[in-house]
Amino acid sequence: MKNIAFVSLGNESKECADILVKSIKKNNSNCRIIQVSTEKDRNVIGVDEKLIFDFKPNTFMMNRLESQIIVVKQYGPTVFLDSDMLVNKDLNEVFNLLKKNDLIITERKNNFYISDTITYSSTDFIKKRSISIQYPEFTNKTINEVMPYNGGFIGASNIPVLKKLLQIYLDLPSKFYIWFGDQVALKKIYDAKEFKISVLGSNYNHNVKDISNYDKNICVYHFKGRFKKLINPFYDKYFK
Repeated sequence: MKNIAFVSLGNESKECADILVKSIKKNNSNCRIIQVSTEKDRNVIGVDEKLIFDFKPNTFMMNRLESQIIVVKQYGPTVFLDSDMLVNKDLNEVFNLLKKNDLIITERKNNFYISDTITYSSTDFIKKRSISIQYPEFTNKTINEVMPYNGGFIGASNIPVLKKLLQIYLDLPSKFYIWFGDQVALKKIYDAKEFKISVLGSNYNHNVKDISNYDKNICVYHFKGRFKKLINPFYDKYFK
């Protein structure tokens, strides 16, 4: 069976995921939809399975990868999405690629210089928490030099490739367990050429920053950060 999974933690994520699931069912009705959450998180409307995982704030990104290993072990090859996405197309092409590749990732559309100081905050999963993290590895570097691939859309066909990603992850400084580690690890595993990896265009991970940003050729829309507020009106305008 074709599997689509996402992590949903907290109320905001759950509200986005409710709409994500509606978009999946609209274009991929033959897929099993898997929610990955903590035990206290509410069920997302319309999911087929719920996997419980004990996510920790200081290791969230690493925990997400660990949960992906469990999903693939339990259900088989899976496409992993962020909860703040909308699926606009049939993903059969992606599932067919999964039969021939170990991993599927997406490239970035734009290149830019990345800040070496990140302020991470949340009022949901990590309640009332705000910290600044220094990343000297990013000083005077563009995003494509350090993280050319997005982590929000990943297809994984087997456990060994995810375990290798986790091994790369564990070798990174602990600050990457909070944020960015998944994308840094993706570059490292791609550059190593140990596994068969297919890179899709940014139309599978397209950032929306305005309600008018609809294009029928986009496969997956992504509503990051403050633009999460657009996901509901965007769905109502273009998906209903």
